Amino acid sequence: MKNIFFILLGIVYLYLANAIELVIIKQLFFLIGLALVILGSIRYLKERYIAIQTLTAMTEASEEEIMAIPHTQCTVSNDALNALLLNEQTNMLIFARREALDEELKIIEVPFNRIYEVAIMEDEVFTVRTKNHLMSGSLLAEADEIEEEEVEEDTISQLSLKLVVDHLSEPIQEYMFMDNSEDPISKEEDDYKEAIELCEKWFQKISVIIKRHELERVPISHWQ
Repeated sequence: MKNIFFILLGIVYLYLANAIELVIIKQLFFLIGLALVILGSIRYLKERYIAIQTLTAMTEASEEEIMAIPHTQCTVSNDALNALLLNEQTNMLIFARREALDEELKIIEVPFNRIYEVAIMEDEVFTVRTKNHLMSGSLLAEADEIEEEEVEEDTISQLSLKLVVDHLSEPIQEYMFMDNSEDPISKEEDDYKEAIELCEKWFQKISVIIKRHELERVPISHWQ
């Protein structure tokens, strides 16, 4: 606010310098106005530079903290606030998230055999899903509402994976691959194509995990 005040005050002095006919006062007001505008602009640019540097440092620190989590595969959001990780050595799917860069990182670990369902969602519409068919019903939506749909919209604002896991406090987990709620983008844009490609890869990974452990849960009576 102080920077804006300096700039506005400088503009006022420049306007007065243009209105006054007395040469000495005119030159004085012009120099004061010019100095205030330059001072305000320099202070603003300096603060912006410091803010950008601070944000960059915090983003890098957040990403380093996430990458320090033991894992074999991972994807991290551009803002380093969210990550989805796989640890094939411990058979764990890991959600890492924080609300802001200056807040504590929250980590949720889910054993592979506790993942029950995964679905790709485009703007709150399920496009494809995989579930453990030994589990009746679905926690993601009512059975008659979760039919896979062909999304025909030319634009999209959100793309995510939604999962049902055995975690009592948060059984529905979501990882956002793209969030442009305020400015939907065309499905022809590279940003969407890259996001859907990555989303589908993770959907396939988790689908394989679900199906692999589905076989382990087949009741013995099914084999008799």
